[in-house]
Amino acid sequence: MAFNQTIFAGADVFTGKKPITFAALDRELNMVTLERLSLSESISCLNEYEKILLAINSAARIPAALDFKKQLAHSGLKLLSKQNGSRQFVETSAQDCFRALAGPELLPRRTVEGRIQRSLILYEEGFQIPDPMDFFEEITRHKLMQGILPLENLRSTKELNALVAAYVAWMAVNRPGHVNIQSDFILPAPE
Repeated sequence: MAFNQTIFAGADVFTGKKPITFAALDRELNMVTLERLSLSESISCLNEYEKILLAINSAARIPAALDFKKQLAHSGLKLLSKQNGSRQFVETSAQDCFRALAGPELLPRRTVEGRIQRSLILYEEGFQIPDPMDFFEEITRHKLMQGILPLENLRSTKELNALVAAYVAWMAVNRPGHVNIQSDFILPAPE
């Protein structure tokens, strides 16, 4: 099924059976998809879109990331260029994106508070997601005593990395003055 509108996607690549955490956004910053995929599943998913700009979190310099980039080239995605292509990709750094959007006081990404902070950054940027502060409404004395935290609505670090990568792809088209593009690498411009 091909989609006519441009899709803004982000990918965080790691290791394992499903090494790619893939996020896709529409023009209104609604999540079209957010899932973990194998290499072949991710290429199939990307091939569903006629118009796509994909940003890959390049922090991971691992064989799976190199394989993914090779497969992208074979599937028809080209590196971002000044020429208007309908299927392009670019690299980014999720942590540098969050730092540019929030400032230098970024909490550790693997902690609950760091994940909430990153979710809040995306929410404040206009993502169509539930307010991350709702997490605190679900915490009660009883739940804490039982060791129960409402983590089911809290995104993983890999999901947040993919989402911010998709956001920087969205910014490249919808707020081009708010990004710095150097060769094939993109980051939000510091405010």
